[in-house]
Amino acid sequence: MSSITERLAALLEHTPPFDHLSAAKRQSIIGDTTLEIFEPGEVILQQGTDIHRALYIVESGLIRLFDDEQGKLLNMVGEGSVFGSYGLLQGGILPYEAKAVEPTVCALLSAEHFNDLYKNDPTFAAHFDEDLKQYVRTLDTEMDASGAFLLFETSLANVVYHDALACQPAATVQEAAQLMRDTKGDTVLIVQDGSAVGLITEGDIIKEIVAAGASLDTPVMDLVQRPPVTLSGSDRLFDAVRVMMQYRIRRVVVTSTDPKAKPILGVVTAEDIAHFRGLDPVATVERLEKARSIKELAQIRNESTRRLFRLYQQGVQSESLLAVVAEMDDQLKARLLYLVEEQAIIDRPDLAMDVPWAWLGFGAPGRREAALFTSQSNGLVYADPANEAEAERAERWFAFLTERAVAALNEVGIRPSDEGILASEAPFRQPLSQWIAAYDQWITGTDAVASLRSAICFDVRGLYGDDDLVDRLLKAVRTQLENSRRLLAILMRGATKNRPPISFFGRFELEQGEGTEGLNLRERGLDPIVDMARVLALETGHLRSTNTFHRLRHLRESLPDLEREEKALLGAFTTLSDMHLRAQMQAAETGVTPSDLIDPNALHKSQQNLLKETFKKVDKVQQALQNRYERG
Repeated sequence: MSSITERLAALLEHTPPFDHLSAAKRQSIIGDTTLEIFEPGEVILQQGTDIHRALYIVESGLIRLFDDEQGKLLNMVGEGSVFGSYGLLQGGILPYEAKAVEPTVCALLSAEHFNDLYKNDPTFAAHFDEDLKQYVRTLDTEMDASGAFLLFETSLANVVYHDALACQPAATVQEAAQLMRDTKGDTVLIVQDGSAVGLITEGDIIKEIVAAGASLDTPVMDLVQRPPVTLSGSDRLFDAVRVMMQYRIRRVVVTSTDPKAKPILGVVTAEDIAHFRGLDPVATVERLEKARSIKELAQIRNESTRRLFRLYQQGVQSESLLAVVAEMDDQLKARLLYLVEEQAIIDRPDLAMDVPWAWLGFGAPGRREAALFTSQSNGLVYADPANEAEAERAERWFAFLTERAVAALNEVGIRPSDEGILASEAPFRQPLSQWIAAYDQWITGTDAVASLRSAICFDVRGLYGDDDLVDRLLKAVRTQLENSRRLLAILMRGATKNRPPISFFGRFELEQGEGTEGLNLRERGLDPIVDMARVLALETGHLRSTNTFHRLRHLRESLPDLEREEKALLGAFTTLSDMHLRAQMQAAETGVTPSDLIDPNALHKSQQNLLKETFKKVDKVQQALQNRYERG
C-alpha cells in the first residue's frame, strides 16, 4: 500500500462510525476518499452554501464550527472526528462555517459514497441520525465548544504531566517516602512485571504509618487496599472523570497502547484534570463525603447545578449526564443517611439497635435516572428479628430512623413522592421476609390495583447499608418473576394507557402546574417509555440493572422480535431525557425551581418537530406492545 492509503486505512479504522464497518467496506471507501490540506484561517465550508460535496474526516489539526449570523461557537472538531454530515443529510443552506484553526489535514469521503453507506448500513446511519438530533436539541443552547473539545477530544496521554514514580512490591514505606522526597511527588506506583499492582500516596503514609506509629520498614503492599484503576492513554478526559466519580478515587493509572513504548505512561489526578479544564465535578463528590450537616449537603447540592450545566454545554450526552447526576445523588444520600443514623443514635440511645439494614431507592433513583427536580420513593429492609420482642424493638427504632431520614431528604430539596412510597410508612419499612412476601403478592396476587401501584418497586436498588440484604431480596424476586404473566399484563396496560401529549390534530396538549402550563415531559413522555421498558425487562427476568437505557439495550439479545420497538424507544428516551434534563438545569441556573414542564413555544421550530416525531414513535410502540400482551 502507498503511504496515503495506509494513512487513510488507519484513520478509518479508529474513527467512529467507520470503525464498526468491515475491513472490506473500509477498503472500498479508501478508493473514493481524498486527502486535503488546509491552512490556518482557511474556510473549509462556507455558511450559506447549498453545495454539499463530502464528509470531512479530520486526520490532524483543529476545525472551528461557527454560526456567523448569531455569533455562536458550535463546536471544535479535532483529530478522529467528522463534520459536514448536516449538509449531506439535510440539504439546503448550511447553517455554520467550518474554518481551520491550525494546519489541518482532512480525508474527504464523497457525498455519493456517504449516502450509499447511510442507506445500506443501519449502524452507520444511526450514528449520524443521533448526531443530527443532538444538533437540533441544542439549537437554543450556547455550547461551551472549547470545553467540549477538551473533554471529549483530549486523550489521557496528553494530560500525563510527569513520569510515574515507581517501586517494586518488596520496597519499604521508608524507601517510597524517600522517593517522594527526592522527586517532590506525592504518589508512588508499585510495579511488577511492567504492570501497576498498587498505588500509595503521601496521605496513606501519614495515616497508616506515622499516625498509627507503625514501622517505616513496613512493605508498601501492606498499605494497598485494592489494585489501582487503569485507563488507556487513548481514553478520553471524560472517561477519567466518569471513573473517578464511579469509584470515588482521585487518581488513575494511564497505560500505553503502543507495544514499543513504556507500558505505564504515568498517573493522572483529579487536580490535573481540574487544572486542565478549569472544572472538577469529582471534587463535588469529595465534598459530599466530608459534609458534616444536612444544611451543608443542601448547599452542595444547590451549588452543583452550574457544574452540571457546564458539562451539558460541553456536549455530554443525556445518558452520561444522568449517570453523573445519579452518582452525585447516590453520594449525597449515602452521606445523609450516615449523618442521620449517627445523630439518631446520639438522640435516642434507648431505641438504637445494631441490626443489618439497607436503604432502598425506587423509581427514578432506583433506575439511576434522578434529575434535578425529583421526589422521594424509598424503602428500608432489615434483617429478620429473632423473636417478637426484637421485632417490636426493631419497628420502633426503624420508624424513628426513617422519619428522620425522610425529613432530612426533604430538607435538601428532595420532596416526598405523591405516591406515598416512603420508608417512613410502615408498608415500606419491613424485615427481609416481609419484603419477599410483598413482592410475591404483587406478582401473583389478585389485587390488580396493588400490583399496578407497586410498579416502581420493581425499579429497586440499594443506596446505603447492607448489600447482602438487597442481593437476597433481588434473588427472591427473580425467582418469583418466573410466574409473572399476570403482573406483566397489568403493568403493560398501565404503560400503554398514558398516551403522549399530542392531539388528534397534531397539536401539543399542555398541562397546568404551579401557576404555569406546558408539556409534562416526565409523566407524558419519559414515564410511558420507562413503564414499557420495565415490563419487557421483567418478562426476561432482567434485574441486574433497572436503568432504562440498559433495559432497552438488553432487549436486543433477549427479545430480538422487538428490535424495531427497542430502537424506537431508545431513540425517544434519549431525546426526551436530553430535553428534560436541559430544561431543569437551565431553570436552576437562573434561580427558577426546576419542574417537569417545558414550554413548547419557547423551543426552536426544529425542536418542536423533533418532539412531535418522538411522541408519535412512542405512541406507535405503545399500540404494538398493547396488542402483544393482549394476545398473550
